[in-house]
Amino acid sequence: MARVVFSYLRRSRRVAGFAVDDCCIADGADTFCGLPLVPLSRLQERFSSAVCSVLPAVGFLEMNELRRRKQRELEAMGYTVERYIHESVLEHDGVTVGAGSVILDHVAVHPGTRIGRGVFIAGNVNIGHDCTIGDFCWINAGVSLAGCVQVGDGTFFGVNSCVGNGVDIGARNFIGANTLIGKNTADDEVYVSPAGVKFPLGSREFLTYSRILEH
Repeated sequence: MARVVFSYLRRSRRVAGFAVDDCCIADGADTFCGLPLVPLSRLQERFSSAVCSVLPAVGFLEMNELRRRKQRELEAMGYTVERYIHESVLEHDGVTVGAGSVILDHVAVHPGTRIGRGVFIAGNVNIGHDCTIGDFCWINAGVSLAGCVQVGDGTFFGVNSCVGNGVDIGARNFIGANTLIGKNTADDEVYVSPAGVKFPLGSREFLTYSRILEH
């Protein structure tokens, strides 16, 4: 995740280095992506909060709870937590984005939408007008939220999932890839659509069969 965020961030910001929990650094490792890598316990020694700000780059482990904890830990250390919004994202009226949030390329965030703290939004996502996205959500590529959708904290959206207009999504929901949600959900629920079914013909035979059906 840090490598992905760095690939975007370095084009418009000066990245000084990386930090990770002490237990996650291999013996002798002191660089990452060509920049200094320091244990989190020594972050203030190497990169003072008076000079540097931070941007957490943590995945959706523990239903996004790990990212929440790390952001709070960094804030308690005195760091300003940045946000990143790719330059391809239009800044419409009434849109707010909280600290620690990351919005990658070609995301449509329509007017009146509020995005909380520590939210990750991958590329090619559509968020309709007047939506509210809670803190520390994870929204994968191709997700589409219609207008006036309310999303609780910590919710995960799989690739190409969709939510209908005016739907309320509970906190910490797991919504799998290609899943359509058309009704309100409660907290801590899981919605997964069936996987693709293997067709009995091979690909060449299937194309031949399809052409026959067209005639």
